[in-house]
Amino acid sequence: MDEDVEERRLDETANSELSSTETVDPNLHPVDMPRIRVIATELQEPNIWLIRSVAAMLGMEAVETIFQRTQTIEAAGGMMTKQGDRRRTSGGVFFLLAREQMTARQRRKVFGLPPNPLNIKKQPKSAAPSTQSTLPKPPASPKAQPPTLEQAVALLRATLNIDPQKRGIAVMKTTIIGRPKQIKKLDTCTLVVLGQKAPPTMPKGLPPVPDTSKAAIAVFVANKQWEKVEAALKEDPTDEAIIEGYPVNDPKNQLTGVWAQSCTSKNLQRAKRAAQTKSE
Repeated sequence: MDEDVEERRLDETANSELSSTETVDPNLHPVDMPRIRVIATELQEPNIWLIRSVAAMLGMEAVETIFQRTQTIEAAGGMMTKQGDRRRTSGGVFFLLAREQMTARQRRKVFGLPPNPLNIKKQPKSAAPSTQSTLPKPPASPKAQPPTLEQAVALLRATLNIDPQKRGIAVMKTTIIGRPKQIKKLDTCTLVVLGQKAPPTMPKGLPPVPDTSKAAIAVFVANKQWEKVEAALKEDPTDEAIIEGYPVNDPKNQLTGVWAQSCTSKNLQRAKRAAQTKSE
């Protein structure tokens, strides 16, 4: 959606008439409009109605997860457009992540059909016979194939041979959402251990994702941060922790260590948002 920002239109009047919690269709999810407006403000995205449509299709919880991922991407330097000529807006990143969460049918309902890039007009029929039909068609170009998993692993290993001075420098953060079962309390911090779910459907053209069924995530969280989250998890067996931090990978043993910078839970976030909305 970021590339079509010039074509967007904001219907502020319609948005202002919406109730604080609504459902556009009985088959869709209820929408928390005050929270939608806060997210739109944080993203500096004028298309409030489109964020509302995403929430109605995927649910507010999915929107919150997408919003958190968007903020993480923005904090790490943002995301370039498909052409690579500029950085996406925050709203553009949000809508791209939302599209990845949807089925093709859901994308059509929320974003509509993609525009025809060719815009070819039908040519009038000519009485004169055409010679093009008698010419042999050129051979079709072979369809490009993404790298295999073996090729991807070989490419990753090859990057280790690049001179560190020529790699460039970046900051990488990761977000972990889950409910840990293995917890070890230390003097000043807590070690939280989780397994890793299979990733969602990835964009076309990428190599297959390696099997993560045996992968482990070990997170070091400061005790002061973990105490509130631990209490929230004990209070609600459906609550999940949300941790952001800096990862260190050990691919040989399928282990990722994370040094947590922030730690909360879904229920704690909801309570914080409710307090903010009430104060506003």
